[in-house]
Amino acid sequence: MAACHDRKPVQSVDYLVSEIDHLLGYGRFVKPGKLILLMHDEMFQDAFDGKSKLTQLITAQKARRYAFGAIEGYDD
Repeated sequence: MAACHDRKPVQSVDYLVSEIDHLLGYGRFVKPGKLILLMHDEMFQDAFDGKSKLTQLITAQKARRYAFGAIEGYDD
């Protein structure tokens, strides 16, 4: 089995943005309008320009009026 750092990302930032929009469109969450996004995907590793891709993702989501916060504020 290949180590995690040996695998290449399978999706683009644009694809992930689209998937998030799609998921939020369903509205079936524990907390309405809130999504916990785990950012350990291969696309965000340093070997694949992860910092730049994460910045692109956050910028795209903010342009769609999404807000970001720490898990501690999830219940607020």
